[in-house]
Amino acid sequence: MTLEHTSVHRAVAAGRAAPRGTVAVAPQVQPGQAVDISQLFEPPVTRMPAARPPRAAAAVTPPDTAPPQDGGFLAELERDATSRQTLNLPDPEVVNRNIRLANAACRAAADYWTRMAEHLNVLKRVAPGRYAFDGRTVLEGVCAQAFRVTPKLRVAHNGDELFESVTLGWRVGSGERMRLVKDFPAEIERLRARLSFAGVSAFESPVRHPQTGRLLGTQFEFTADVIASVRLTPLHENGKVRLSFHNIDALERIEAEMPAFAIRSGELDDLARWICGKPNALLKHAQAIVRHEP
Repeated sequence: MTLEHTSVHRAVAAGRAAPRGTVAVAPQVQPGQAVDISQLFEPPVTRMPAARPPRAAAAVTPPDTAPPQDGGFLAELERDATSRQTLNLPDPEVVNRNIRLANAACRAAADYWTRMAEHLNVLKRVAPGRYAFDGRTVLEGVCAQAFRVTPKLRVAHNGDELFESVTLGWRVGSGERMRLVKDFPAEIERLRARLSFAGVSAFESPVRHPQTGRLLGTQFEFTADVIASVRLTPLHENGKVRLSFHNIDALERIEAEMPAFAIRSGELDDLARWICGKPNALLKHAQAIVRHEP
C-alpha cells in the first residue's frame, strides 16, 4: 500500500492523472547524448505560399488608334525611306566590276585613237563627208586633218585614275573663206544654226542699199572648216559607255550607248572605217540611238 500511494502522489505532482490500481514504473535511461524533445510538443507550423505580385492591367488601345512611336509620323517616314534606300543599294562588287570595265574601255579607245591619229595626220585622207550650209553651198571633197586625242581623267579616293571622257577630234576643210548673204529672217536663223552646229565662227554684218541705206540682209563671212569629233563617256556604275559622233560625214550628231566590254579592236576598227568613208557596222549593235540635226 505504501508503494502504490507513493507512485500516485508522484504522478499527480507531475501533472498526470494515473488510474487507480496502476503501478507506475520509471522508464529505463541509457547513458549517452541527451535528446531534446521540446520540439515534439510545439504545434506544427503551416507555411503559407508567397503572395504573387498583382498583375498589371493590360493597356487597352482604342481600335482606331495606332500605338504611338518615337518621333511621330516624320520618324516613320524616315524609317521607311532608310529601308527603301538599303534595299535599292547596288552590290559593291558589281559596281566595282562595272567601273573597271568602263575604265578599260576608255583606256582601249584612248590608245587606239592615239595611234590612229598619228597615221591619219600623215595620210591626210579626203573626208567622205558632205556638209551643206544651205541649199547651194556645200563643203565636200576636202581633207580631214589635225587629228588629236584628248583624254579627261580624275583621281578617285583610293588613288586610281578614272576616265571621265575620251575625245577624238579633227578638222574637215582646207581653210577656204566663204561669204553668204541671207535676207529673210528664217534663212538667217537657219544658216546661223548650221554654222554653230559645224563649229564655225562667222562674222556677221548688215548689208544695206548703197543709196537708200535700206537693210537688204545679213552677210556671214567665215572659214569653211567643219569640226568633227567622237567622244566616249563612261557610265561607270552601269558598266556602259556613251558614244557621241559629231559631224563625221554630215552636219549631224548621233548619240548611242554600248556595253563597256564591247569596245574592242573590232568596234574601234569599224569607227576608223567610218571616218575614212569605208563600210562599217559600228551602230548595228548599239543601244538608245538618237540623232540630232541643226
